[in-house]
Amino acid sequence: MKAFRSALCVLLCMLMIVSIAGCKGEKAGEQVIPAASAQQEDGTAAAAKTEGKADQVATGNAAVVTYKPGTYTGSAKGHNGLITVETVFSETAIVSVKVTESSETAGVGDAANEKIPQRIVDNQSLAVDAVSGASQASKAIIEAVQDCVKQAGADPAVLLVKQEKKGGEVQNMAFDVVVVGAGASGTAAALAAAEAGSSVLLLEKTSVPAGAGTMAGGMFTTGSKLQQAENLPDCSQWLYDQYMETSNYKANSRLVREVISKSGSTVDWLMENGAKFTLIDPGVGGQPVHKGDPKAFVGYVDGGSAAIGALHKSIEKKGGKILFDTKGESLIIDDKGAVIGVNATQTDGTKLVISAKSVVLATGGYAANAKMMKQYLGDKAPLGSIASATGDGINMAWKAGAAELGTDVGQFFFLNGTEKGQAMKHASDIWTVGSYPFLWVNNNGERFTNEEVIFEYAAAGNALYEQPGGAAWIVFDQGTVDQIKQKGFVSIADIYGTWKNNPQAFKEFNEPVNTVALNKFQETPYDLTPFLEEGIAAGAVVKGETFGELGEKAGMSKTVFESTAKRYAQMAKVGKDSDFYKDPKYLSKLDKGPYYAVNIMTRTLTTLGGVKVNQNIQAVDDNEKVIPGLWVAGSDAGGMYSSSYVMFEGGTLGFAYISGRMAGENASGYAASIQ
Repeated sequence: MKAFRSALCVLLCMLMIVSIAGCKGEKAGEQVIPAASAQQEDGTAAAAKTEGKADQVATGNAAVVTYKPGTYTGSAKGHNGLITVETVFSETAIVSVKVTESSETAGVGDAANEKIPQRIVDNQSLAVDAVSGASQASKAIIEAVQDCVKQAGADPAVLLVKQEKKGGEVQNMAFDVVVVGAGASGTAAALAAAEAGSSVLLLEKTSVPAGAGTMAGGMFTTGSKLQQAENLPDCSQWLYDQYMETSNYKANSRLVREVISKSGSTVDWLMENGAKFTLIDPGVGGQPVHKGDPKAFVGYVDGGSAAIGALHKSIEKKGGKILFDTKGESLIIDDKGAVIGVNATQTDGTKLVISAKSVVLATGGYAANAKMMKQYLGDKAPLGSIASATGDGINMAWKAGAAELGTDVGQFFFLNGTEKGQAMKHASDIWTVGSYPFLWVNNNGERFTNEEVIFEYAAAGNALYEQPGGAAWIVFDQGTVDQIKQKGFVSIADIYGTWKNNPQAFKEFNEPVNTVALNKFQETPYDLTPFLEEGIAAGAVVKGETFGELGEKAGMSKTVFESTAKRYAQMAKVGKDSDFYKDPKYLSKLDKGPYYAVNIMTRTLTTLGGVKVNQNIQAVDDNEKVIPGLWVAGSDAGGMYSSSYVMFEGGTLGFAYISGRMAGENASGYAASIQ
């Protein structure tokens, strides 16, 4: 199984995920001011954003295009591999488009496979809207149909002509609670509010259920029925200490306490509403440093996409309404500063003016907003894996008077290949190699950490981020390549052997994490030669006959790297790491050339803050005064972290679901108090 645990990380980078924006609120005891008479922040500017967009539909093409009738097949590269389509033409029309082969992730890929062919046929155009949240898959389908158009004797350029959309109509709506963002936190908020009896509208700017919650592996919990069934002790204090110590006691202790106290009941509640979790031993997810931690992690059984899809069905069964392809653009605020509604825009141009008694913002952070990333995390932080997490909710909350908190918290996680490496056929081997504690040096040729840090993904991400350019090189020799070819990666480190007689399985990134398969992989001889040869040709790997040559080819200081490598080799020879105290069994000897260096960089999964909230998940201003009617959950909310993600499994997803549930319950209660 080539994908191994760390190779699963590739899938996260390949997946375009989700986020959302928009919001509302109001003061306790006040009547809702009608939207028409309320102050509308940026209410018209949002609609103007739809003009001139590159994904606008071109119409009227069928009248000027003729084809050679028949059925044609075309292919193009998507996220995970080739997508193949079958297109049927009459003399004057595209009769049908069908995706016949796709390796895209279920859920996201399925949406593109269904929606893009239908849009092409309906509009007789290739200039159709991409499926938000599945943009690369959408692009691949369109490119494959372009190939079919060429085969049918027509010019695809004619079908790519774009035409401005006409302005949409305006619709007025009213709900007790409006939730913006249908990821884990927003879904939990909408479900909790609907269950409490409120009329609920859940807005999602993507076309499909997406977001970090669909890609995660699981969440932390204590006191759940799954744990009770195994008679496990309560671990609230351990979880509390983890949050507080990681944040150097800068986290909001009241918020941390409240979130942990509701973790067990939240897992039970999610399962009652269709999500499936299983209790997993600590460390199964490829981070052996967690072996021996309290058993406080539950993993998705069917994956995050299936779980959130099931929760959406539960929302609808309880009377809630969900609108996809609908972006919250701005808040409606009354003259007293209370948030009383949301202005939203749908992909067809329809503008929604939504009044509400409570609003929950859960739009997934700002990691896909290049301007904000540079401002708050600097040039070396790459954009996050959640492509539509553009800070919409955070910016709307700030405009409503909410205080800023947590903008400097990036969830740096494990590692990424460079752009050249990610494009490789054998790209997964970068993550596989990166899962083991080989020598790491920065771009200056200096060793900077005990490489066992890779056994704790968040710590590894932080260590990489602090290096020049947020990048490093993994260094090993031909002897290591030969060893792996003969004995497998288990000869470097045994990550999964603990579970040989106690198999564990869950899904992360909607793909299986199964210790049976993982043990088989690490114990099977593996030849890295094809990866190394491709990497050298692509510029993602360098090879040198000597340390000096390797350092020079990698662009390091030749003398600095040569000194670093010689010192490391000497420490390996004597079996003692005098610099960073790595376990001697992980000191590779570097005594058989040639030598190799694989280029890596830090990865940003998402950001973890922006809007200051209290222990009730209410947005507050700089004086801790509540912004009436406004709750902010999940990655938009600040207060759970300091400058780093927590060092235990399931922290982000746990906070997302729990804070969302709390926000929904409290928003519903507030709405019920409004006459």
